[in-house]
Parts: sequence; C-alpha cells; structure tokens
Amino acid sequence: MFEVTVKGGTLPQEEIDAYIFYTKKKYGTILPEHLEMILELDGDYVNISYNPPLSFHAYRSTDYLVNDVHKLNPSKYDEFLDKVAHAVE
Repeated sequence: MFEVTVKGGTLPQEEIDAYIFYTKKKYGTILPEHLEMILELDGDYVNISYNPPLSFHAYRSTDYLVNDVHKLNPSKYDEFLDKVAHAVE
C-alpha cells in the first residue's frame, strides 16, 4: 500500500479510498512500493500529486492498447520484450 497525505483540510476515508481506486485504475495495479499520494484541497477541487511522480504509458502490442504490459498474456508479453526500440530523430 502507499501513504496518503491530505493538505489544506480533511477528507472522509471513503473519499480517500475513491482516490486510491482512481489511481490504481488509471495507472494500473503495479505501482511503486513506496508511493506517496498527496491530496491538496483547493475549494471544491482536489489536486492529486504523487511522490515519486507517476506517468502514464500506453503500450501497443499487435493492436492491443494496455496501460501496463503485465496485463498482456505471456505470448504478447514476450513479443513486447522482443521489440526493438527505434531512436526518435
């Protein structure tokens, strides 16, 4: 699990759990072991940041789009590992 810090006020545990669920759904279930989620209250809004910062990557493997390569079946995962990255010029 990861640490959650609320800045600028307090939130009910149900809302914090909803933000945790949102993070897992958006970034996949494989998250850094020592992740800190920072929820900063801004009026009616909540700004979410992470330490270390998270980024979203979509991987395409033979026409499948996934946000986490570990969701691919073993054959597709092996195919992903065999791909050669090309330099961007």
